[in-house]
Amino acid sequence: MTQRAHIPVATMSLIQLLVLLPAYCLPAVLPLVEREWGISHSNAGLMVAAFQAGYIAAALVALPLTDRLDARYVMAGGAVLSAITHTLFPLLAGDALSGTFLRALAGAGLGGIYMPGVKIISLAPQSRGRAVGFYVSSYLLGTSLSFAFTGALTAFMPWKETYLALAGASFPAVILSLWLWRRPGGAFLPRDRWQEIRAAGPAGNQQTGSEQGNDPADRSGAKTVPVEARGPVIPAAQRNLAMALIILAYAAHMWEMYGLRSWLTPFLTAVFQERYAPATSLAATCTALAVMLGSPATLAAGWLSDRYGRTATSIVIMLISATCSLTIGWLLGAPLWLLLLVGVVHSLTVTAESPMFSTGLAEIAPREKLGRMMAWQTFAGYALATAAPPFFGLVLDLHPGPAGWPLAFSSLGLVALLGMGLMIYLRRLPVSRVMAGGLR
Repeated sequence: MTQRAHIPVATMSLIQLLVLLPAYCLPAVLPLVEREWGISHSNAGLMVAAFQAGYIAAALVALPLTDRLDARYVMAGGAVLSAITHTLFPLLAGDALSGTFLRALAGAGLGGIYMPGVKIISLAPQSRGRAVGFYVSSYLLGTSLSFAFTGALTAFMPWKETYLALAGASFPAVILSLWLWRRPGGAFLPRDRWQEIRAAGPAGNQQTGSEQGNDPADRSGAKTVPVEARGPVIPAAQRNLAMALIILAYAAHMWEMYGLRSWLTPFLTAVFQERYAPATSLAATCTALAVMLGSPATLAAGWLSDRYGRTATSIVIMLISATCSLTIGWLLGAPLWLLLLVGVVHSLTVTAESPMFSTGLAEIAPREKLGRMMAWQTFAGYALATAAPPFFGLVLDLHPGPAGWPLAFSSLGLVALLGMGLMIYLRRLPVSRVMAGGLR
């Protein structure tokens, strides 16, 4: 039985999807919250960014912990924290300070789910890009459903009741996270624990065969060769440089993606308010559709990176996405069909490169350090993801009116171009041939 067969990708993806149902309710109703609470764009951006800040804090603890203990503890704790704090937000939050605190705790809950899950699934011995792409696509599907349900429900009820309903829908994730303990646990264990179980003999292998795919000799009886020992020997300096480039490129990607995701609904509200009455609800629904497009795009991009290489695929996608960011803000008064066309292309590309960064890092990093390296990746990525929404809001405050949107969106595209440059540099390094079976 291969490792991939023992990784419950579908269950983990469903847990993540349920946790995400209330996660983007606040960005979807941000214009309503701003008016009700009387807060500025900058304060609203900080409140949205608190979700990413809480995610960073939790992931920096959770990912290294998965190098030392069973990752199912981390995922169950994240599911519980997320469900509880999302429920408390519409009940207790009444200003920017309380809202920021509760959103930070909710982000911490997701921090125990997403990147630990990516780490586990990235251990698949074959088609890693596709496996990680499927998991990431469930993230995007959950995000889009969060926007979609929020947009649909706020057309009929106040935003607080909508938020509370979606928070209640996330509680089954807690049950599923506990159900993971009924599955073979090898993929969730740190490497030293797994080696101890393997040394115990066939019985241990049967119970936790989830990592047998890491060792082709499992079924032949031949001597086991560690993953990092196979293939060309990589100098430590080259390996570290490659990991740093991937992490920084991922951070640039996160800046663009979360800046867009946090402010797309307010932007579309500004577009629609002169043409349609229920502007906020319609904008949230359009944002949901935009994010939903990223789900199949991410799955397809993971497959393409298996076929054509991690760097080649990410370079092309980041170029298209950055071009859209540099363009879309100027289309505020353009024909609606042109705005939607650029928006569709942007939605297909802005999230699609996500699997390449996580999968590429997993292929380059030593297995025993993978959790820590992904923690650094999470820190860098979500640091910029946290900074992007308030920076975007600050640009809008400094340049009120239609002129602010092109400048704010351009700030996303310029950083994305920087990330593309880092991936071009990585592709020129010999160490890049470790990724995607030599395809880079």
